Amino acid sequence: MKRPAFLLGLYSIGGQVLLLRELISSLNGDELFIGTALVGWLLTVAIGAGLGGRKRLSFSPRTLFIAGSLILPISLVAIRILSVLLTAIPGEIIPFSTAALISILMMAPVGIISGLLFAFVAKQGYRPSESIIQTYLFEGFGAFVGGILITLLVGTFFSTFSMAILLVITVLAILLSPSDWRKWWPTAILILIAAVIVKFAVPPVDANIDQWKYRLYKVETSFDTPYGHQVILSRDSAITLMTDNTVEATFPDIMTAENILLPPLLYSGDSARILLIGRSEFGLAQLADSIKGLNMTAIDPRAKLTAEINRLNLGGSSAVRIDDEPFRFAGRASLVNRYDIIILNCGEPDNYLGGRFLTERFFNVCRRVLKEKGMIFIPTHYDTDRYLSVEKKAILSDLHNTLNRSFRFVHEWPGEMTLFFASNDSLFELPTDSLVTRARQFGYSPQYINDNYLPDRLQPEKEGRLAEAISASGEFNTVGRPVLIIRQALYRARAGSVDKWLLPFIYENHLWLLIFPVGFILMFFSAATGRRKRRRVGLCLYFMAGLISLSLELISFYLFQSSAGSLYSEMGALIGVFMLGLSLGTYMASKLDPERLEIPSIFLILFTTLLFLLTHDRVSIHALLYYYLFFLFTVALATAAVFVAATNRYYFGRSESNRGLGYAFEIVGSSIGALLPITILLPIIGLTWILVSLLAVIILTLAVSLISS
Repeated sequence: MKRPAFLLGLYSIGGQVLLLRELISSLNGDELFIGTALVGWLLTVAIGAGLGGRKRLSFSPRTLFIAGSLILPISLVAIRILSVLLTAIPGEIIPFSTAALISILMMAPVGIISGLLFAFVAKQGYRPSESIIQTYLFEGFGAFVGGILITLLVGTFFSTFSMAILLVITVLAILLSPSDWRKWWPTAILILIAAVIVKFAVPPVDANIDQWKYRLYKVETSFDTPYGHQVILSRDSAITLMTDNTVEATFPDIMTAENILLPPLLYSGDSARILLIGRSEFGLAQLADSIKGLNMTAIDPRAKLTAEINRLNLGGSSAVRIDDEPFRFAGRASLVNRYDIIILNCGEPDNYLGGRFLTERFFNVCRRVLKEKGMIFIPTHYDTDRYLSVEKKAILSDLHNTLNRSFRFVHEWPGEMTLFFASNDSLFELPTDSLVTRARQFGYSPQYINDNYLPDRLQPEKEGRLAEAISASGEFNTVGRPVLIIRQALYRARAGSVDKWLLPFIYENHLWLLIFPVGFILMFFSAATGRRKRRRVGLCLYFMAGLISLSLELISFYLFQSSAGSLYSEMGALIGVFMLGLSLGTYMASKLDPERLEIPSIFLILFTTLLFLLTHDRVSIHALLYYYLFFLFTVALATAAVFVAATNRYYFGRSESNRGLGYAFEIVGSSIGALLPITILLPIIGLTWILVSLLAVIILTLAVSLISS
């Protein structure tokens, strides 16, 4: 029983993390789909556990492991090629509703196998409570090992697909090994040999999948970094950088390069120290080489991407490239060598990885490294020369308002690329004639930012129309309430027949959200007043444990991504440590008196959540990973203790009970926790009120538990 349970954790969490990585990289890097994917995972695990708990259904764990070993790699390949089958152009954004459905369905096969395995492994014991707790314990150990191995190996030694092949080989090898662990040395050697073979044999298969996906192009290279999946494509003389199936940059693209580099120079002069947040090699560095007096430093944390770009001989000679996280770099930058201009070339706010740079917090960080008369410059790809939709106006307005909270002066240029300038000095009062004069003094002949183009672009009518648009909203973008990512989703929803009514219903019609507080209150009231209080409260405890733990886990993912940006890499460690906390908490709780376990466990969750509410925004970026690892470990310890208490409440003296039902009830709570707080509530009510609401649920559970004791 111990070995199958350990392998269950290794396979299920290993598979979950690999599927999430592949989904993020295929669905344009949008972390909103982590929540929907986990809903699919948790619900299908609940279905599998519920079905597996029935007496009439019986499979051997070995059969299920073999089936799961085939399903996992197939699911990864399906995720990667689906995005191409659904869009006509590589990098085209998949509609929100379609992407959400894909994320749910693609988690289902491995989720059902994992749920069935849990139930069938738990059936190997006689007493329900003891067998479920022991399965949960060793599943947690396996999950911890799987999460840590994926964090250490994927992106460094193996791709996601290669790691999936190695994972299933490892699971099957251990499953078929002798029962005496002292005779496992042939198995260990076999796994090491398999790792070497996978290292060199699978990457060509991986590359062929990408080549088929981008079959209209030549794939120069594809690889993983801690921040996403990278593919560099070529066709004729053009080079395209794809990041998580989205076009990040194209070379040559003179219009974009001039719009990103030249406009701020018209206000600051052509002799300037520039800090670029983003890649410089796709046109910007080459353009900077043409202008004397520029000193450009480009910050981007993807060191492996820098090495691949160097191999392809891209990039100009004047730009200094530093492989560092922008938050970390700005936090420790010298206050002596400040910058005249900071250019935020972070793309549109499609995800939290890029959207974190368009927040009040990062703008305040930028102020620290700007000179007294320095400016921050944000080029966007929103076209304001033509029709301005309500959704586009809201995005531009929110971005303007966010800049205005950190800088005294904010200015905008209309055009095919709408440009934002912000400073604490009145730099932007120059008339158009003066800007045209300065454009002639570059020592470089611009094709787009020139004396023919500027007067037309900066017509008073166009500037007035843009000024009217940016007054459309009074909201602003923060880490605590990131409205821009939802504004962007609503903006893109106009192109989809389902999205254009679904997303406004979810994010603008808030009355339907009352279902959840009313439902929670009715559920707890029923448990506290019914005749079978003991068992009903047990199910409530299962539900609360799942709801709170997954809510806090997804909140941790979001906050970690919003600061560190490397969730793609560290997700395995975060999930693994969480599962380790579950396993150790289960073991310790099973040794204690269950009657004395319930109340202290709920109090521990209450205290941990309250402490997190008070401290999460005060953590240094250098201690960020350790903070969230410790937080998730503590939450998991308390959750496991509640799980044990719930098991003893519900299954005490009932050996013939459905052994998957309690687990399924916890999974339903987990599904709501995975979807509701971050995917839906965060941009509506903000992080603080989400945490306050979770505290209210914990207090309600505590009250019901005390009443029914």
